[in-house]
Amino acid sequence: MYVVVLTGGIGAGKSEATAFFREKGAVVLELDRIATHLLEPESVLLARVVAEFGPDVLNADGSVNRERLASAAFCSPENAEKLNAIIHPAVASEVGPAITDLRLLPNPPEVVVIDVPLLVEAPVFAELADEVVAIEAPVETRVSRAMARGMSEADVRARIACQATDAERRELADVVIENAGTLEEFRDALERYWSEAVRSGP
Repeated sequence: MYVVVLTGGIGAGKSEATAFFREKGAVVLELDRIATHLLEPESVLLARVVAEFGPDVLNADGSVNRERLASAAFCSPENAEKLNAIIHPAVASEVGPAITDLRLLPNPPEVVVIDVPLLVEAPVFAELADEVVAIEAPVETRVSRAMARGMSEADVRARIACQATDAERRELADVVIENAGTLEEFRDALERYWSEAVRSGP
């Protein structure tokens, strides 16, 4: 079983990459989805988040409002660090055992991809990987892509300011895949990576 940790900043193209890997038959573990599950109403983790950021991050039914939480957390690097300190250890405690369980299956998956948006902020996930892949794109391209998904320019730039730089991600990466052009060009680059690296194994 070959484990790939995938990382990249907002708008870089991780969603397209994970979709590609799923098409190839990989099992994809998305940390954002795991975090959402752990932040279910009345959970201990959500209580810690509310204690730090206030009840305004909740919907009327007690569930987390992801947009309001993101606005509160990513308004400054300090607040982002506070949220990461709450979320990342809890998510890590779920992912490690999940990888172990997959390895113990009678027919384990050939490839597992762990989507880690904030790898620099939580480098422990790199320890689970056979290879770390960083997706990169120019900042203005990332801003345009995120805005096309409905985010405001101010929110996108605030997120980017609170995230690690491409240079910091490169320090942890074994492979860097550029996503500055068309979707077809990006998929071609992913296809080359899959053929040359993943399929051949470590």
